[in-house]
Amino acid sequence: MNYTLKSIFGFLILLTVNTAYGQLYKNNIRQYKVHLSTEGEDLIETGNLISADSMSTTFKDKGYGPVAVNLGSMRKKELSPSKIYDLVSEATVIVSSVGRCGELNARGEECKRIHTYPASGYIIDAEGIVVTNYHVANGYVTKYNKDSREGFLVMMKDGTTYPVTEILSADKSNDLAILKIDTRGAKLPALHVATKDAEIGDPVYIVSHPKGYFYAFSSGMVTDKFSDINALQYRNVMAISADFAAGSSGAAIIDQYANVIGTVTYTKTLQHSDDATKTQMVLKATIPVSSLLKLIKEGN
Repeated sequence: MNYTLKSIFGFLILLTVNTAYGQLYKNNIRQYKVHLSTEGEDLIETGNLISADSMSTTFKDKGYGPVAVNLGSMRKKELSPSKIYDLVSEATVIVSSVGRCGELNARGEECKRIHTYPASGYIIDAEGIVVTNYHVANGYVTKYNKDSREGFLVMMKDGTTYPVTEILSADKSNDLAILKIDTRGAKLPALHVATKDAEIGDPVYIVSHPKGYFYAFSSGMVTDKFSDINALQYRNVMAISADFAAGSSGAAIIDQYANVIGTVTYTKTLQHSDDATKTQMVLKATIPVSSLLKLIKEGN
């Protein structure tokens, strides 16, 4: 990409998200969607990405950890929602596959567009350890991904982009994956992880990317704790009332101290039994932090 244009994109992102000037209105398409494509194209052209074919062979061999992580101590001071947003958004990332599909259009020309499928994730170690969903990582390596197999990357709030170099752990049952990114020596902002699960009624917050509304903020509370079956195994699930949607997959669930207490996994529409067209509520399911703690260990 032309260096001048790239600089302009970077400037626009920094100008808009810089909290020193207050919370300005962001352009979700130009600042994030377009920037994600251009950065992905640059990484593809420089050969700094690992293809889905290469990564899929190791992905299948990954177990349930433990992955060595330098965890920060739990935060104990209650914070205002705006302060929580400022802290959490800096360590929340966009996780996406990128690539060209190579298909021919109606004129017989090869498609040159960079395809991206942004989801969410969060950093738990300044050295570049990122948590997201298993289904996000699997969405890249699976054979059903036909048009974005050239790379897997992570983009920060300020537009800085890093390639995923390895999937360190993949837990299908709990829908969790731990990624390693090449930070090129940079120390990244990382979230602190709680050491115990939240209780019903506790407040929760989410910073995620629902349907392309990048870095959206939502709040609510824990509404239920139950078990369900996934990948033929029982797992613990924490339901919350804070809103999220497609694109929020892999986002952190945060407590009032800005600690991670869970990870987004799925939504389920609950309908009236007599009329399937009538939605009564949407169950928003998350994986409690205790499941993540089983995949990591303190220190390198």
